[in-house]
Amino acid sequence: MVNIKSIVDKLQKHYPDASQVAVVDRAGKVLHSRGKWDVKRDIKGVLANWTSGNAQFVTLDGIRYSILQMEPERFIATNRKNKGHLIGASTPEGDTLFIAHIKPKAKEWFHMAYPAVARAVAMMKKKSESKFIETKVDLSGVSETNVVETPTGYNSSSVLVQQPPIEPSLKAEIEGFLQWINNPQGLAGYISYALQQNNTQQISKLAELYNEFYQIFYG
Repeated sequence: MVNIKSIVDKLQKHYPDASQVAVVDRAGKVLHSRGKWDVKRDIKGVLANWTSGNAQFVTLDGIRYSILQMEPERFIATNRKNKGHLIGASTPEGDTLFIAHIKPKAKEWFHMAYPAVARAVAMMKKKSESKFIETKVDLSGVSETNVVETPTGYNSSSVLVQQPPIEPSLKAEIEGFLQWINNPQGLAGYISYALQQNNTQQISKLAELYNEFYQIFYG
C-alpha cells in the first residue's frame, strides 16, 4: 500500500509553501489531511465544481478562490484578498486527488506549486519511480572531446561542450505558463481585472513585464 503520509512529507519538504494538504478520493472521502484545515464540509462541492470543468470559483474551509485553470487532471485558483492559493492534481485514473493550499506570499507560486503537487500525485502509483528533483543546473550531460572542426581542419586541443538536458519540471512549468496565457480565465482574466479596478501598481508592473518579454524575443 502506498504511504500517503510519507508522500505528503516529501511534498512539504520539497515545497514548504504547500502549507496545508488534503488527499481525497473521488467520492470526497478524506484519506489524509495536513495542517489546520477543515475540508470535510466543502470538499464534495469542490470536487463537483472540478468535475464540471467550467466553475468560476470554489470555496474551501471558508475561503473563496477564483479559478485560473481547470482541467480534469488539475485546477489552479487564487484568493483575490491575498489569503493564498489552491492547487489540485489528480492521478491519471482520477481516483485519488491532492489539494494543497499555497501560502499567500509564496514566490512564483503559479509556476512552482502545480509541478510539485503533480509530482506528489505521481508517487501514488504503486512502484512509482517518481521523485522530487531540485531545479538546479545539471552538468552531468556536459562532455569533452579532443576534436572540434575549425576553418583550417581539426584542432585536437579544443573542447566541445554539449548542452545539458532540459529539466522536466522546468519544462512543465513553462507548459503550465503557456496554458495560463491561453486560458481566458488565466492571464487575460488577471489583466482585465487589473484594468477594471484601475490598479495603478499592477498596470505599471504589467507594462514592465511586457517590455521584458518584448526584449526576450525581439531585443
